[in-house]
Amino acid sequence: MSPFGFLRGALPRFTLLLWAAACLSGCSAEVEPPASAAALRRQFPEQSAAVLEAREAFVGDAEGFHLGSAEVSGRPSRPHVVLPREGSEPIRFRTPAGVEVRVRELGAAGEGMAVEQAVAYRRSGGTSFWSATEHGVEEWLLLDEGIARGGEAVAAWEVAGATLRGRGEAVELVEEGRGTAVLRVSAPRAYASSGRPVAMALRARGSRIELTVDAGGEAVLVDPSWELTHGAMNVARSGHTATRLPSGLVLVAGGRGDGSLDETSTTFDSAELYDPATDSWSFTGSMKHARRGHKATLLSSGEVLVVGGDVEVAHELGGIDLETAELYEPKTGTWTDAAPMRLARIGHTATLLRSGKVLVAGGGKNSFFTESVELYDPESDRWEPMAPMSYPRAGHKAMLLSNGKVLVAGGRYIPGVLATAELYDPEADRWELTASMNHARNGLTMTLLPNGEVLVAGGRHPDGTCIARAERYDPGARSWTLTSPMNSGRTSYSASLLSDGTVLFAGGLTDSYFYLSSAERYDPAVDTWTFTTSMSSPRIGHTATLLLSGEVLVAGGTYSDITFAESERFGQARGEACTATTACLSPDICVEGTCCDVPCPCGTCGAPGAEGRCGETGSPAKAGSICAPSRCDGDRRIFEAVRCTPASSACATQVSVPCVAYRCDPQRGACKQSCASIDDCAPGYACNLRGHCVPAPSAPDAASGCSAGPGRAAPVAACAAGALLLALGVARRRRRPEIIRRAVA
Repeated sequence: MSPFGFLRGALPRFTLLLWAAACLSGCSAEVEPPASAAALRRQFPEQSAAVLEAREAFVGDAEGFHLGSAEVSGRPSRPHVVLPREGSEPIRFRTPAGVEVRVRELGAAGEGMAVEQAVAYRRSGGTSFWSATEHGVEEWLLLDEGIARGGEAVAAWEVAGATLRGRGEAVELVEEGRGTAVLRVSAPRAYASSGRPVAMALRARGSRIELTVDAGGEAVLVDPSWELTHGAMNVARSGHTATRLPSGLVLVAGGRGDGSLDETSTTFDSAELYDPATDSWSFTGSMKHARRGHKATLLSSGEVLVVGGDVEVAHELGGIDLETAELYEPKTGTWTDAAPMRLARIGHTATLLRSGKVLVAGGGKNSFFTESVELYDPESDRWEPMAPMSYPRAGHKAMLLSNGKVLVAGGRYIPGVLATAELYDPEADRWELTASMNHARNGLTMTLLPNGEVLVAGGRHPDGTCIARAERYDPGARSWTLTSPMNSGRTSYSASLLSDGTVLFAGGLTDSYFYLSSAERYDPAVDTWTFTTSMSSPRIGHTATLLLSGEVLVAGGTYSDITFAESERFGQARGEACTATTACLSPDICVEGTCCDVPCPCGTCGAPGAEGRCGETGSPAKAGSICAPSRCDGDRRIFEAVRCTPASSACATQVSVPCVAYRCDPQRGACKQSCASIDDCAPGYACNLRGHCVPAPSAPDAASGCSAGPGRAAPVAACAAGALLLALGVARRRRRPEIIRRAVA
């Protein structure tokens, strides 16, 4: 045996022993380090910058990794986030309002590592990278090959300190005991290593958020984003205006803050837009002049006219009244100065007339009140003085009636609160007194009811008490009639006419200056008041805007010395009864009289124990019914009709099939079955004399004469003759076997 013979025989066993010794030394207990920046850039070169090159880096200390408090106009725009030193420990979110939520990522382990501007943790099947955004943090999940397949859950987070609810494709974290969403989790982006689109979804299951991704087993990069709820304005404000634009967006402008940051209140020139589809706020162009207590009017052109108000120069001195006016152009998001009013005003009214002009009446404060009136013409950008009101007044309300006249009522004057009402005739430029209200009111609301009557409610009596009795003005009889009493007398609240004809009253103050979060609805058909769901926060000085969906957007306002940036929407809650004219809270929809979480076309919504939720199986009563009718998929294909089955409450995905020789008829959503011209046939087919689409002669075809040479059109007569010969030939070939059979017989 050679000197090395024994070694050759023992080497396999020796290697195995070395491998086992290495494993026993502790390598099996260690968690693999997270993927490096180089590995991420190699796999996802186009997305790596968004992960690793955020504008702000996390700072590590004994507590963990944290960011500074990003601010927008003096207020935190994102939660305070502390990432743990150890991946298995919870991430801590604290909102500007002090709500703390703890989120533990299941499967994450090992020490967090700074990777450029991000923090990375090794997790089961990949790496999680955390980076900063303007409104929160993003967790970029880098999942290894073989993990994301079949739509299975690839990541999950256990949440403590908040309850979960689905909202569209996102999940909201709701403050316990209040129902206010404080954080929102979404997964807006996902990338497969091959670059193809990736299907993903977030779901709330009890206290757990689950992410499902189907990348067919490819490595994938997906982006769960943790942010403050978009429902909060960028600026906390009260005394602002809110105007629904023709696009459905809501323009909020001006107002004031509470001075919580610098001990002095501030009047704003900023403006922002609310998008109901995304429940988000974004800044638009700022006004030319900071103002509060102004009036905003949507003009016939789609522009918004803002007039008057005041601007606070010092807390102890109050504000300076403004005569300035300006116009907002939604198409460009910009403001331009309009001609100034003839008189500075606050506490005035602005009413759009049938002519498209704007009537501005009254206003004043302290020892100055005016009865003066002026009219703005948007076409000429000019103000014209009009006949004065019978009484000087401020804090009154005005309403355009169905007969074209303007009703003005209530408000205050130096002697006190007014009960008087008067009518303005734009055609005659004349004011005349009408019947006075049953109660003198200041801080009232005025709502035009569907039957043409005007509902006046709430406000303060001259003795300072809040008025619980509302009254209705009949323009035909020119008289006021008291309604049944409200459940709660209130002032400084909002009133909104809902799409079902009822009126929603929300918030306000009581006699004892107690702030209200309660809301009630008035039904003019039966003269009743009914409490409904309360707002999440008591508030006054807020705005309430009816959205195109039928929901009401409440934004801003104050509670004691706190000014709100938060907004909330009113609608029927999940599981409540609904009709075609009542709105369910987005994203829920009305399904067979119940607000439901999803459309539920083949199932039932609201089974016992699952109110407002669609069951998973289909309803036997709906089996065989069409849940998705056929429709055109372009010009030459259709989506086939789908029928319900007992297996699922959802409608199956429609399959697209070609129409072959015919084009699709969009009115019927089906392929045409006959033709009257070549326009009814698909390309490459011609309409024969029997009204059928048949293959057209190939081009070039010298025999038919349909071939058009370069730069020449084919002769129409020759093409028609060729098509006719082709059709006759086909018919002849079809008839020939029949003729032969008859001859043989």
